[in-house]
Amino acid sequence: MKTRSALKTGCVFLFLVLAFGNRLFADDIPTFSDPDVNIFVKSYAQFVIDYVDAYKAAKTGDGSKLQALQPRTRELQAQVAEIPGKIKPDEAEKFSTFIGQCSAKISDVTKQ
Repeated sequence: MKTRSALKTGCVFLFLVLAFGNRLFADDIPTFSDPDVNIFVKSYAQFVIDYVDAYKAAKTGDGSKLQALQPRTRELQAQVAEIPGKIKPDEAEKFSTFIGQCSAKISDVTKQ
């Protein structure tokens, strides 16, 4: 039950993070036993990279890149709703840690 709670917290946190993005490298992307989770994690990591770039562009006056990310935000929100049933209990903490790292990268760029 504790792992499910951590997983739910991670997913809720992800929904909050999706509204906001720093570079993630291949070494930062964990792998999971479910291929759909791996696809989501890679997509989300790329989204964070793109969001950071778009946020920086918006700070210089180009908001078009942030607007262009809106459809991807909705896609990721739909995908993350399916994740809790696909992550094994022993992987829940790893998933939550990944989401926390993504959130920190987003938070860092928005503080600049």
